[in-house]
Amino acid sequence: MRYFLTLIILVTLSLNCSFGQARPDLRVINYSAYNKPLKLVLKDLSRISGVNFVYSESRMPINKLVSINAKNETLGDILKVILDDFSVSYKIVGNQLVLVKEDKRRNLPKNAILNGYLIDSETGEFLIGAGVFLHNKSQSTVTNDFGFFSFKVARETQRVHFEYVGYKTAVLEFFVQKDSVLKVGLEPDALLNEVVIIDKVTKGKHENTNSEYSIHRDKILSSNHLAGEADVFRYLSTLPGVSSGADGIGGLNVRGGSADQNLVLLDGVPLYNTGHALGIFSVFNANSIKSVNFYNGGIPARYAGRLSSVIDVHTKDGNYQKINGDFTLSSIAASGTLEGPIVKNKSSFLVSFRRTHLDVWIKQLTSSQFNLRGRDGEANYFFNDLNMKLNFQVGKKSRLLLSTLLSNDLYKNGNESSNPNTQYDQREQRLGWGNELHSIRFNTQFNKKLFSRATAYYTRYNFSSFRKNRFEIILPNKDTTFIFDASLFDSKVQEYGVRKEWDYIPNTNHTIKFGIAGVRREFKPRTTNTDAASFPNQEKNISFEQIKTIAQSDTLYGDEVNVYYEDEILVGSGVKLHGGLNYSLFRSVVSSNTKLFHSLEPRLALLASGDKIHFKLGISKQHQNLHLLTNDGLGLPTDVWVPASNILAPQTSWIFNTAFGYRNERGYQFGADVYYKTLKNISTFREGGGLDINAVSEWEIEIPTGNGSAYGFELYAEKEIGSNVFSSNYTWASSVREFPDINTGQKYDFGFNRKHSFKFSYIFRLSQFSEFLVNWTYQSGNKFSLPTNLTINPSGSPVVYFPAKNNAYFPEYHRLDVGFTFYNDLKWARSKLNIGLFNAYNKKNPFYNELIRDTKNNGRFVFNQYSLPSILPTISYGLAF
Repeated sequence: MRYFLTLIILVTLSLNCSFGQARPDLRVINYSAYNKPLKLVLKDLSRISGVNFVYSESRMPINKLVSINAKNETLGDILKVILDDFSVSYKIVGNQLVLVKEDKRRNLPKNAILNGYLIDSETGEFLIGAGVFLHNKSQSTVTNDFGFFSFKVARETQRVHFEYVGYKTAVLEFFVQKDSVLKVGLEPDALLNEVVIIDKVTKGKHENTNSEYSIHRDKILSSNHLAGEADVFRYLSTLPGVSSGADGIGGLNVRGGSADQNLVLLDGVPLYNTGHALGIFSVFNANSIKSVNFYNGGIPARYAGRLSSVIDVHTKDGNYQKINGDFTLSSIAASGTLEGPIVKNKSSFLVSFRRTHLDVWIKQLTSSQFNLRGRDGEANYFFNDLNMKLNFQVGKKSRLLLSTLLSNDLYKNGNESSNPNTQYDQREQRLGWGNELHSIRFNTQFNKKLFSRATAYYTRYNFSSFRKNRFEIILPNKDTTFIFDASLFDSKVQEYGVRKEWDYIPNTNHTIKFGIAGVRREFKPRTTNTDAASFPNQEKNISFEQIKTIAQSDTLYGDEVNVYYEDEILVGSGVKLHGGLNYSLFRSVVSSNTKLFHSLEPRLALLASGDKIHFKLGISKQHQNLHLLTNDGLGLPTDVWVPASNILAPQTSWIFNTAFGYRNERGYQFGADVYYKTLKNISTFREGGGLDINAVSEWEIEIPTGNGSAYGFELYAEKEIGSNVFSSNYTWASSVREFPDINTGQKYDFGFNRKHSFKFSYIFRLSQFSEFLVNWTYQSGNKFSLPTNLTINPSGSPVVYFPAKNNAYFPEYHRLDVGFTFYNDLKWARSKLNIGLFNAYNKKNPFYNELIRDTKNNGRFVFNQYSLPSILPTISYGLAF
C-alpha cells in the first residue's frame, strides 16, 4: 500500500513538472514599463520569465513604445496585451515562444471580386466580348458593352489572362487582397497581317450559353475577297448552316429561313436592307467594323422582331489618342476611313466612305457588248456608303454616341434593236435602293453592378424597281403587232424608335438584362403590272412617269412596344442557365383597319462546359410583325415590305437546337449542331401572276400565307496553331413550305435551301509579311420553278404554266478562290496588297434564270440562264496610317 501511494505521488509530481514545461506562457510574473521600446520589453520579459522568444526584427515593430503595469499575471496574458496593438501573436514551439506578424486577411472572406475594364491601349476604345480568365481556367468571363468584366477569385496570388483577337495577350500576376478594379490596355498585335496565327493554343476560349459566333474584324479582313472587297456577309456565308443565292445574291438564309427573317443591327439600330449589288456585297465597310455577334439559335430575349437569326454589327468608336486611318483601292471600289480625337481622351470621331468606280468603264463595256449583238444601248451601276460616328465622354462613367449611315445603289439598263422592215424591240430596266440611319445613344455606368443604355434612332429604306418591254412586229401584209408590258415595284419603310436597357450584375455568377422599346413604322408599298390595254389612246413609247400614275401608294402603319427580361446564372461547376422572356404589343393600321397583336416569347439556353468539351441546348420562340413579299422565281428579286394586318397575320417560329464541341491542347476543335425550326404564317408572292399593291386594291387577300419547317445538322472542324489555320464544315439541311393556294396545297422545298453544303478554308503564313489563302465551297443547287408551257394572252403578255412549285434544281454549285496577301511596313504607313482569283478553275455557276423573247424566232419566249464572269481576277491595295 505504501509503495502504491508513493507511486501516485511521483506520477503527480512528474505530470505537474511536465505541464509546466509544455506551457511556458502560463508562468506567472510581475512586470512594469513606461514608454519603453518593444525590443527592450521583450528582452525583459524573456529574462524575468526564463522563456526564450524567437522573432524576426525585420517583421516586428521593435521600436514601438510600450507602457504596462502587471502583477501576478501569466506571461501569455501580458504578451497578449502588448502584442495585440501591433497585430502580432505567438506560438509555442517546445519551451520557446515564436512571435509572428498576424495576417489581417485571415478573418476576411475567402474570396474577393475582381472587376475591371479592357481597352485598346492605342485608341482608348472599350473591347467588347474580350476573354478574361484565370491561368488554371477555374474562372472565366467576357467583357460587356462597356468593356467591363467581373468575377470571383480566391484571396491569393492569381495569374489573370486577357485576350482579344488581333491583340497581344496580357497576363497579370498579383496577390488579390481585396475587391479590386483593374484597367487593362491591350496592344494591337505587332504583326502587320490581320490573321493572328498563335504559337500556342489559347487557353481561355469562352463558350456562351447561346449559339453565337463572336467575329472580330480581323477575321473579315483576312478572308478571301470578291473583287478585292472584304465583306462581313461573305464571311458569314462561310459558316455552317448559312447559305445564299448564287454568289451571294439575295442575302443570307440561315438554317432554312429566308433573308428577311434575319435581324440585322448596326450599333443596335435595325437595317431593312444590307446589300449592295443585290446582296453580293454588304453596306458595311469592313474597315469601320469593330466586331460582329451572330446568333443562329438560343437567341437572347433582348433581340426581337425576326424569326431566324441576329447579326449584330458594332462599329469602331474612334481613336481617343491620335489621328489614324486607311485607304483601299480594289477592283471595283475605293474606300477610306479616318478617325481620331476631337479632344484627346474626351471625344473622338470616325468617318468611313466607299464608292464603286464600276460606272467609269461599265458604260463603254456594255455598249460594246450590245453592239456585238446588234443592239444599241448601255447599262450602268454604282453604289456608295458613308458611315460617321461621334463619341463624347460625359463625366467619368457616361458616353454620348452619335451615328449615321447612308448607302445608295442604282442600276440602269436600256437597249433596243430595230429593223425598219420587220420589227422593233426595246427593253428598259431600272433598280434603285438605299438606307438612311441616324442614332443617338447615351451609355451610363452607375456602379460596378448597374449599367444602362438609352437609344433614339431613325432608319429608312427605299426600294424602286421598274421594268418595261416593248415589242413591235411588221407582218408581211404590212399589219403591225404591238406588244407592251411593264411592272413597277416600290417599297418604302421608315422607322422611329426609342429604347432603354439596363444590365445588372447582382454577383459574379448572376447577370440580369432588362429593357423596354417603342417603335413607329410607316410603309409605302406599291406594285403595278400593266400592258398596252391600260393606255389605249396614247403613244407607243409609254414612259415611266405615265406608269406611276396608274396607282398611288397607300401609307400603312405598324407600331410596336417591346419589353424583355434576361437572366443568366451559374447553377453549378461549368453549368450556366440563360432564361428570358420578351413581350410585344403590335398595332397595325392597313387600309383603315386597325388590329392589335400580342406576343409572349420565352427563351431558354443551357451550357455545360468542361476543360475540353461543352454541350449546349437552346429553345426560343420568335415573332415577326413584318412581311417581305419576294418574287424569287424566274428573274431578279423584287422585294416589298408590308406590316402584319387583320388579314396578313404576324409570322412566328420555334427554334430548337443542341450542340456539342470538343477542343484539345493541340489546337484542334470539332463539334456538331442539330436544329429544328417551325415557321407559321409566312408569306410569298403568287407565282405566275402579278400582284397590284396600291391605295385602292384589296391586295392582302391575294397574298398566299402558309407554314414551313426546317431541320438539319452541322459538323465543323478547326485548327489554329503554328503557321496554319484551317477550318471546314458540312451542313445537311431540309427546308419546306406549305401554302394552301400554292402547289395545290402540297409541301415543296424552299427555293434557297441547299441540301448539302461543304466549305473549307486554309491560311498559311509564308512569312511574317505574307500569307496564302484558299477557300473551296461545294453546295447543292437551289431549287426553282420550271414551267412546262407558255402562251400569249390577248393583250400580248406571256402566260406561264407551272406543273409544280420549285420542281427543278439549278446545277450544283462549287467554286475555288485563292489569294496571296503581302504586307509591308513603310515609314509613315502599313501597306497591304491582296492578289487572287475568284472561281479559279472557271466553273460556270448559274446566277439566275429569266424569261425573255427570242427576236430571232418570231418573238417566241425562251428561258435564259445567266452566270457571273466565270473567272475573276481580284486585286486590292491598302494603306493604314
